[in-house]
Amino acid sequence: MSDWLRWNHPDLTVKSDSQRTASYRLLQSWYREKVLDVRYGTYGPKDHEKPCGSLLDPNSVRERPGLNFLTNNAAEYATTRAKDVAAEHGSLDPDRLKLNMLSSMPLCFSIFGELRSQHDGGLAGVKALFDPAATAVVKIECEWKPGSNPLSDRTAFDAVIVTQRANGSNHLIGVECKYTEPFSQHRYDPKHYEVPHDASRWFKPNSAATLSGSSTNQLWRNLLLASECARRGELGASTAEVCIVALAKDSGVDKARAGLAEQLLEPDLHCRFVPLETIATKFAAVPGLVQCSESLNTRYIDRTPLGSE
Repeated sequence: MSDWLRWNHPDLTVKSDSQRTASYRLLQSWYREKVLDVRYGTYGPKDHEKPCGSLLDPNSVRERPGLNFLTNNAAEYATTRAKDVAAEHGSLDPDRLKLNMLSSMPLCFSIFGELRSQHDGGLAGVKALFDPAATAVVKIECEWKPGSNPLSDRTAFDAVIVTQRANGSNHLIGVECKYTEPFSQHRYDPKHYEVPHDASRWFKPNSAATLSGSSTNQLWRNLLLASECARRGELGASTAEVCIVALAKDSGVDKARAGLAEQLLEPDLHCRFVPLETIATKFAAVPGLVQCSESLNTRYIDRTPLGSE
């Protein structure tokens, strides 16, 4: 460790970062060194590689494959699920999953991989956070999209939860997980989505063009995918919604949610927000999720250590 740059060394930063992203990248660098005791990784061309505090050293990950996850259950699930997604011809970047500490992908796998490993299938955590009406958990899966590809594009959920209600119906929750990443800024042709948009009956008339804008298009497509899943009975679901999981203070999430709310007929019914801070608090009250709660807070939320040195 004597030849390492310390976690807060300026050479481990990324100049293009916003102040907010730089702060959370620094938190990951602190966690990597102080909690994991692992050297940083590098990025860029081989002849001009740069060190980065929020990347894990690949050699360390080969020795300890679960380094980028909060629990062993999550790490084991991520390894299995990555193989399944590849077999399904899905898109999952293994470097984002295993090496990039700032990515929301390992965060998502840590939360939902641990949740699905619980003895009750995650019911206590799901009821507390995502569906108070749930009587059972039918499925929790990360990096999921229906095989029927109803939108004819690459839209997928970071995670999907399917619950059963007291009346025997299934409810699908498509999760969009963010940490510091923005929503996709690419603008899609609204005409491609007019049929599922209108068929959903979730939106105000003639709103597709507005929602295809850069601030709302990714979240809009998530809602379209959720509505199509309910219309087609994917995983037995007859109702659906989208849930955003992100830090409480995220201007990009706020903007996307506000834009969607203006065009949704029932915004509270189809699009909800669950802050990471709330997940940490609720997990702390579930015996099997206490460790995950503590690790989630230490790694992703609490920035007080950054001012201690």
